[in-house]
This record gives sequence, structure tokens and C-alpha cells, in this order.
Amino acid sequence: MRPSASLFLLILSGVPHALAARWALGHFALLRERRRVVWLVTALLATAPAAGRFLQWFFDSRTLATLTALALVETFALMMTLFPLGFVMVLTRVLDRLFPERPRADDEPTKLSRRDAIERLAGAGAFGAATVALGWGSLRGRHDFTTEEVVVKIPGWPRALEGYTIAQVSDIHVGVFTTDRELDEGFEVVRRVKPDLVVATGDLVDFVAEKVDFLTARLLAVGARDGACAILGNHDHYAGPEDVADRVRRSGVRLLVNEGLHLRAGDGGGFALLGVDDLQGRRRGAPGFRGPDLAAALASVRPDRPRILLAHQPQFFREAAGRVALQLSGHTHGGQINPGVTPAKLLLRYVAGRYVEEGSTLWVNRGYGVVGPPSRIGAPPEITKIVLVSG
Repeated sequence: MRPSASLFLLILSGVPHALAARWALGHFALLRERRRVVWLVTALLATAPAAGRFLQWFFDSRTLATLTALALVETFALMMTLFPLGFVMVLTRVLDRLFPERPRADDEPTKLSRRDAIERLAGAGAFGAATVALGWGSLRGRHDFTTEEVVVKIPGWPRALEGYTIAQVSDIHVGVFTTDRELDEGFEVVRRVKPDLVVATGDLVDFVAEKVDFLTARLLAVGARDGACAILGNHDHYAGPEDVADRVRRSGVRLLVNEGLHLRAGDGGGFALLGVDDLQGRRRGAPGFRGPDLAAALASVRPDRPRILLAHQPQFFREAAGRVALQLSGHTHGGQINPGVTPAKLLLRYVAGRYVEEGSTLWVNRGYGVVGPPSRIGAPPEITKIVLVSG
């Protein structure tokens, strides 16, 4: 795992743990008497997710993976707790101003104030609910593979290819939390689609390039008539784009990096399948992997064929809209953790599903694997069945 990623995870975990510790010390006298112990435990819990992910770079241990998963679930449960708890704390202070409690006499026994009682109950309830939700998302939600069937009308689509089917998988993240079990579960669903072509739209691995071999074997085993194609995502850049690309190409899966190919030319002229490098390459690329270059990909195919583009990050649609008929992307995981709402929609323009702009269609796949906590809530892992028809 990259040092910058470890630092980001440390900050992401440290802030909510520090806030939770301050809240606990303010509400429990027993903890205030053991302030140093509280802060020591807080420091251990706050550093556990980053330490676990860092150690997984060197040790392929299921025990370590389990401990890291528990640390990540605890951290995200805490994050999910702080928002409703903060809302309750504001309300209790407003309530105290509007309806102040009667002051206790000196001889009255000490008891909890109304505000402390409400906030303790809210804190325990919110943390318990978040833990249960994330636990369900880990044990069941991330294994609940669903098929989304999407019909896309494409102008000039060959009649000979009416109903052509592509199976899309994305964000597989083969590694610590996507192992043989998850790969077998999801690819059983892919095989039931019976696609003409299967594509993987980036983040093939989590952080270790060698893990891509487990994925490429399954992509080819689907037995799609036109084989399997893939592109790179930001995590493939973290793992080393040269290494990931070399392994994919040697497997027999066609990797598209700012290039295109013609498929089914004998069926009414067929269509052009394009693939671009990930946007991560523009920030910190390697030779030959400097980010997406749609112009180069377009130049490699005939201009009179319908164009389908594979681009990992959906935000690339801003550059591709109007230049291709369809873009297939992933990256967002559909928000992954959506407890009744989708927080990702506050930050991202494209989160999941279909978008149409400038005559082009974008489909954003919710993803196959996980990042952060190994859990999915309200965003089940997706296999997309894309059915192409003439428009």
C-alpha cells in the first residue's frame, strides 16, 4: 500500500476516533478517571486500519485480513455514528434553552441530566445500528451479486448484431477482500448472462499486480464468443501499471490502453471497441501509461463504425460525450455504503446507472469488490448485461 494511501487512511480513521474519545470523556465520569487509558486505546484503534492495510502489502494472511476488516468496520461504524449523534447533540442544546431543567437541590441524589441521558442513548443506539448494518453488509451484502440488464439504442448499429450482449464487471479489486470465493460467486452470475463479449472496466486488482492472474483466468473461462477485454483503473496504477498490463496481455485477455479494435467486421461492418488509460496516469503515470488519450484511441479505428468506450472513471464522460455512442465505467462502487441515502451523490456527478449527454450514453457499474470496509449497504455488487440494439 502506498505511503500516501496509508496516511490518508490514518487521517480518515484518526479524526472520528478523536472526536468519539472527547465525547466519551465528556459523558462518562468513569472514563475521565482513566483518561490516559482512553487515549491509548483510541490511538490503537485509530491506527489499526492503516497498519493492517500496510502489513497486508507484505503478508498474505487471512488472520491479518480478518483483523483489518474488523478495524475498518469499527472505524466506519464510528463515522456513521457521529453524524446522527451530532444532530442529536444540537437538538438537546436547543431543548435545554427552550425548556431548561429544574436545578437540583444540594441534598438531591446525583443523577444523569436529561441531555446526558439522551446523548448516551443516541450514541449507543447509532453505533449499534451502524455496526449491525456494516456487519450485514460484510457477511451478506457484498456477496449479493445482482444482474442489471440495460438496453442501449445505438444509431447505425448493424442489424446483424441486433441484441448483441456485453457482460460488464468493474472494480473487482482482487486481493485481500476479493478472493476465490467472491470471484466464483460473481462469475457464476456472469456465465448465466451468456455474453457475446465480457469486459472488465478497471481496478482489476487491489494493490498487488500478481493477483490479476486469478481474474484473467475467470474472464476467459466465461467462454464469450468474442473473448474478454479489459482496461486499467487507478488501483491498477497503484499496483504498477506495467506489471498489471503485462500479466493481462500474457493471459490472452485483450488490454486496451488508448487504443481500439474492430469486432464483428463481417456482420454489417461490426463496431469499434475503445479503451483508455485511467485518469490516475495524468497525475502520476508510468512510461506508456500517462492517462487517457481518446484521440489516439479514435485514430486507431474507422470513423464510420459505432463506438463503445471503456473508461474506468465516469468523470471522463465529460471528454467523451458526443464522441462515442456508449461509455462503460465503474470506479464509484455506487457509493458502496448507502444507509438510506447515497452520500456519494453530494460529491460526484455520476454515481451509478444511466446518464445521457450530447447524444451519448454512460453506464456506471456499481462494482464487484470493495474498498475501505469489506461491506456493501444499499449498493449490491453488480454484473451488467448490456444489450445493444439499433437506434
